[in-house]
Amino acid sequence: MKGVFPMKPGFPFITQKDSDRNHGDQSKTNRRDLLLKITALLFLVTPVAQAVPADEPPDFVPLGVYLSWELPGQCAAYTGIERWEDVGRRLDVCADNHVNLLWVTNMSEADLPRLIQECENRSLTLLVSLDTIEGKIKDRWPDEGIYFKQAVPRVVKLAGNSKALAGWVLSDEPGEEDLPHMETLRQMFREADPNRFSLVVSMWPQTPLVPKKTHLPVVCVDLYPFFGPNDVNGPHTAAASQGFFRQNARNMIEAIGEKNIAPWIMGQCFVEIWGPYRYEKNSHLIALPGAYLHWRCPTPAEMRWQVWETFRGQSKGVIFFQLAPIFKCAPETSENPAPDVPWKDILVKEAADAGPAALTTLDAKATPQLEEIGKAFQALGPFSQLILRWRATSETLAKADSPATLQCFVDPKTGQNYAVVVNDNLESSEQIRLHVGPGIIKVVDMVHNQNEIKLQEAAAGSDPTGTLDLKAGDGTILQLIRQE
Repeated sequence: MKGVFPMKPGFPFITQKDSDRNHGDQSKTNRRDLLLKITALLFLVTPVAQAVPADEPPDFVPLGVYLSWELPGQCAAYTGIERWEDVGRRLDVCADNHVNLLWVTNMSEADLPRLIQECENRSLTLLVSLDTIEGKIKDRWPDEGIYFKQAVPRVVKLAGNSKALAGWVLSDEPGEEDLPHMETLRQMFREADPNRFSLVVSMWPQTPLVPKKTHLPVVCVDLYPFFGPNDVNGPHTAAASQGFFRQNARNMIEAIGEKNIAPWIMGQCFVEIWGPYRYEKNSHLIALPGAYLHWRCPTPAEMRWQVWETFRGQSKGVIFFQLAPIFKCAPETSENPAPDVPWKDILVKEAADAGPAALTTLDAKATPQLEEIGKAFQALGPFSQLILRWRATSETLAKADSPATLQCFVDPKTGQNYAVVVNDNLESSEQIRLHVGPGIIKVVDMVHNQNEIKLQEAAAGSDPTGTLDLKAGDGTILQLIRQE
């Protein structure tokens, strides 16, 4: 039986008898021996908790988007349509761009059954964070969590058995002090809904603590690396933004270690402006003089790069924040006062285009950013099961010259070797030079029409080389074929 310690010769269930003990001592010894035997027998017959699907990472690779549930209503009011019509349009544009997962937060229980059906109709997987379930609200935890003991069975019953709903989001960016409650809430959902997993999304400082303080089968870090120009509060050059993204993704991977946990990344597609701004008809946000441009929208190349770097860096899924525009669109936003901040020298001096406010426009059309990740999602979709299986290898089977970065993987099921290579130049295309290690006789670009990369014979003592063309921020999967 798993989880039971084997009995070993000499295991002291019975204490050795001492011939010099008196009758009272012997009686005490016998009683103690009996208690030890009973304890051991109880241990042997105690059932071991059986694993359920909720204990395991999901068997899919999320290529997803995040939606704050209050936004469709705001956008619908602005465009003059009904809220669910706005929702339907946004889900349609997601499906058209190869999105396979919708992550919703701030959602009401009343809307859950219909959203499950809307996702099911479009073959979208749903993860939901209900406003009644947010686990970091302190007032919900007195009396041993009686609030959640009542709420969890209620929402599970409401959700029904649809496979479209894959899991429950327990909290959005919980703090370290909230993680014990996240584990308690995970256990509640596991008991009430054993076929669905639970997760949180955490900020980068807290993320390494999640696999240490909980048994959540997914760890998801939100990484928003593209700050405004000259921002003193975050990375704002290409090298700094890429370094921030990579280092914090690596911290997550290292914290997970060998645990059976899926690492996911929530990437950036939004704008945040403090102070005056206006909304253009093309759905771009314009930061006006006096504004603090905190985050700018990533370019299409930067969107590509986030997708490909997620998988090169060993994560198993990517979700982008945010699907719908998150800013109010009233004309008076242009009259917002300038923020009172100490870094006044970086406030906007002239009107600055910060890019699209989200993945979709006010009227639920795709932005170039959504179209770009849609192309990457389409390319990656056929390799989902391979991505779930493969493991990074330290064996140097291939290398790539700057400005590219490459990671090698092995598929434990087949023993075949692969690599993900990413063009780190976010401004222009590059011809990437590859170097293959000993024993690699063939390299196939699995994404671009299964093209074989021609290898040049190397000089004595050098590795064979080949070249690969990649757009700015683009990537691909290579199969590295060994000599038999």
